[in-house]
Amino acid sequence: MKKFRIGGGLRLGVLAVLLFSSSMLFSFVVAGKLAEDIWKRLGINRQEGMEKVKESFISGYLHHEGVSNVKNLALSDRAAVAKDLLTFSKQYLASPTFKVEYDKMRTASHPIEPTDHTQTKEQVRQKEIDEIKKAIVNMEAVGKTLPADQQKNFQASIEMYRKTIKDYQDPNNKIIDGMYRNQLDQRQRDLNHFKEEMKRWETEYPADVKLFVKGRLQHYLDVAGTVDFSAALVEKYGKKRFVNPVYQSKNDEWKMIFRAGKDVYEQTKVFAEQWIKELQ
Repeated sequence: MKKFRIGGGLRLGVLAVLLFSSSMLFSFVVAGKLAEDIWKRLGINRQEGMEKVKESFISGYLHHEGVSNVKNLALSDRAAVAKDLLTFSKQYLASPTFKVEYDKMRTASHPIEPTDHTQTKEQVRQKEIDEIKKAIVNMEAVGKTLPADQQKNFQASIEMYRKTIKDYQDPNNKIIDGMYRNQLDQRQRDLNHFKEEMKRWETEYPADVKLFVKGRLQHYLDVAGTVDFSAALVEKYGKKRFVNPVYQSKNDEWKMIFRAGKDVYEQTKVFAEQWIKELQ
């Protein structure tokens, strides 16, 4: 199965933007009566198109296997196709069907709260002592199989373990105290990480689906607004690269928007700005 991480080195920038709007703006076009001729121009049928959008959104990869005509899509057609896709995207994103799918996705993406495995200091102490006792039993069994001249040194090791048990039984033993505090510190680190993940999750997947859609639209506008559609390209290593090294270092999203062209951006910009106003 052919699949490319969305962005890097894609020669199918048109499809990437038309179906995903570079920031997955079109990723939700899985319903509505999308004109069959659009899919035909992309070289796939409507069902295949919807499946590719769905797979690409879920996995984070651009699935383009079987899309035979995308490179033949005329530059003059791109803006029109983008407008149609945006219109149907808007209808679907406002539907109860999408709300259900979004809620499922949001729930599935919810960070998992770390399990609390912390123990009391006495539990830590007893665990360590029990492990040493088990080690002593094993060592004694092994010691009985050794020659007499080796048993003396082996017995010394066992006595050292017994002394450690006595040390651990001291309520003020610093080693046990350190073990206890280390697990508390780890628990706090786990909780802090969980809180950070929750903040990220709440930002990326707000409870109000309208805020989610608005965020996707605004992200597209923010990135697309920095794209220089007049940037010069040069053939190098068998691929087109930006003459300006700053542009060449841009991320894949920026480059996909560039490849889609200024006409698509201008069409999308007007539509997206009006859409955002309606979502206020």
